[in-house]
Amino acid sequence: MGTAGHLAQTSVLSFVERWPWYHALTPELRSLVIQTATERVADAGEYIARAGAPCADGYGLMQGFLQMYVIGTRGSETTLYCLREGEWGGEGSLLKGEPRRYDLRALTPVRLCTIPLKTFELLRNSSIEFNQFLCEIMNARMGIFVGMLEASRLLGPEMRVARTLMMLADGQASDAQEISISQHQLALMCGLSRQRVNMALNTLKQSGLVRCERRWGFVSVHAPRLRNYVTLPN
Repeated sequence: MGTAGHLAQTSVLSFVERWPWYHALTPELRSLVIQTATERVADAGEYIARAGAPCADGYGLMQGFLQMYVIGTRGSETTLYCLREGEWGGEGSLLKGEPRRYDLRALTPVRLCTIPLKTFELLRNSSIEFNQFLCEIMNARMGIFVGMLEASRLLGPEMRVARTLMMLADGQASDAQEISISQHQLALMCGLSRQRVNMALNTLKQSGLVRCERRWGFVSVHAPRLRNYVTLPN
């Protein structure tokens, strides 16, 4: 287990209390969630789960970034999704009752709230609001999957980088946001070389969409402009 000791200590209780589905539960179910939910911390680069392993819990990301990816027969990585703070994952494997089909790795130091399978199933069988929540997050993720597939097959590298940055940023933000990510990590997520990512970032920078601070290892994105760039016809 990684140390990740410098992360802010948001409690599991305060995290689950963010969600309307939790407040819609009966007192008994709310108590069960808090009693069975656990916190996990991991350092950047540490594996949270591996492909082929049994899926024993769902997880909410309290802090950091997680990368869901698969490895091809030739060893190349393909990013499926990147979870940011406040997002949940693992529900697909739990619903299908199958081993994970992807590796899950911390891109940054992370803190997770994990919900065990037994509690997950009880919530799913007892709460309409929890099921609505599952539908919402799966629908949103499917939209991102479709966009990433389109970008990888039909669009240029600038759009692929821009869509990956939007996946990491808060899509509803109204101002600039700093994303702590290296060009190497960004290249892995985009499926591009570091050199091509660098060229794409320079193009986006010239358009006023991003600002790169290579010395400090972060990219500042102008969320409204970047959102318009990835959603409007080019």
